Amino acid sequence: MIKFSKFAAAAVLCAASVAAHAAPLKVLFLGYDSNVANVMTDILGSDARFDLVNSSFQSNNSGVPTLATLSQYDSVLMWTNSMPSNAVTLGNVLADYADAGGHVVMSTFAGQQIAGSGRIFTSGYSPFTSGRFDAYNASCLGSFDATSAIMAGVNTLCANTYRGDWNPLLDTGATLVASWSDGRPFVGVNAGGNVIDISLFPNVATFHHASGDYAQLFRNALAYDGANVPEPGSMALLGLGMFGLALARRRSSK
Repeated sequence: MIKFSKFAAAAVLCAASVAAHAAPLKVLFLGYDSNVANVMTDILGSDARFDLVNSSFQSNNSGVPTLATLSQYDSVLMWTNSMPSNAVTLGNVLADYADAGGHVVMSTFAGQQIAGSGRIFTSGYSPFTSGRFDAYNASCLGSFDATSAIMAGVNTLCANTYRGDWNPLLDTGATLVASWSDGRPFVGVNAGGNVIDISLFPNVATFHHASGDYAQLFRNALAYDGANVPEPGSMALLGLGMFGLALARRRSSK
């Protein structure tokens, strides 16, 4: 007969928790831009937090992905370098994906070009609420929350253009994680913790407009929080752990 001690049950619970978060994350790079594949390679690098083989990219000539397509990925990074003709459809499907537990990271020029298009920019989704149209001056990382996982390993970061395309207005319940040195909002997280905005154009691979720890910042944002649903095997393991813990408690009471 298998005997569960309290320590064994706790160990199983711990293993279940690790298993639920151990699988590398699959990311979709959704860029209304050119050179999107190189952006993915530049940002993800060799970071073991991500499934580098099964992460993918889609450029603007492929239209708006369906919810079924987005749901294949743990996180989506969306940015624009042109005005999508179907911006409202894009904003709605990103909101649907967030509603289903998906993790969305938006970045420049979303604030300048498509703010207000679709539900992803309504209250409860986007952490920033008012786009601006002058994202072309230089600045560096200013004040930030050093305790946030989004800022882990992010110490220096500057951009000579293509950044800061939001006004300093936060949605209800949203958190400002970092600002630019000129006071413009840099990184924000919505109240639900699964929509992040980074006010920096991510295509540094092509335009070389930023330096420092920009890739680390984007990686952290894509891996941020517990938005990813545990795999079925992890849930089964967690159930086994709970059963063992209950059994240990039952026996100790005899």
